[in-house]
Amino acid sequence: MSLDKENMLELFENFKAAIVKLMEERDKLATEADEIRGARREAEEKAWQIEEDLKEAKTELIEKEKVIRTTEAEKVAAEAKIDELTKEIEDLKSDTSKEDQLAKVTAERDELKKEMDEITSKLERVSELYRETTAEKEKLAEKVDVSDLLGIYITLIETVFGGKPHARVLYTLHNTQTAIPRKNLEKSTGIMPTAILKAIHDLRNAGLVDYDEESQEVKLLKDIL
Repeated sequence: MSLDKENMLELFENFKAAIVKLMEERDKLATEADEIRGARREAEEKAWQIEEDLKEAKTELIEKEKVIRTTEAEKVAAEAKIDELTKEIEDLKSDTSKEDQLAKVTAERDELKKEMDEITSKLERVSELYRETTAEKEKLAEKVDVSDLLGIYITLIETVFGGKPHARVLYTLHNTQTAIPRKNLEKSTGIMPTAILKAIHDLRNAGLVDYDEESQEVKLLKDIL
């Protein structure tokens, strides 16, 4: 009888040890499960961050493309005006009685050349920023920091191009499907009528807008933004 009791006690101890081992295994599995869940959350957060970086980089690329197209349009208009003034200068050189007018036109051409050089320089800077952002988007080795780039191209639009009649006319005509009366452009931009008319003629010569002399309506021919 005592032998049976000893066997029962031994079985009980073995059973208890098995239960303890099972509980330890359960705790270990629970810890591993927590680690797996944590790793999954971390992976999901990283995937989400990468997706956000991609969206942000894509948005920046689109904005820079707009700036580049706007700048290129400004450059085309300036080049067309320079060609026009150069031809006018050649015509005036043959007429010595128009020396004052020649000096005025020459000064205007030189000023326009200076402005075009400025536009070309800004275009090169924005294009370089565009290439840099494209490279960052492709690599995604680190978060794309575009705050400085944003500041540059916003300043470029507002302070370099925003105050010029040509750009203001183009911006106002953007996204319009119909012609706009010249007087409406004068009111919406707040620019002097003579400056608006000159800008319209320059843009028409560059093939960017159409201007009806009779109705005095302007229509954008090329969507630049």
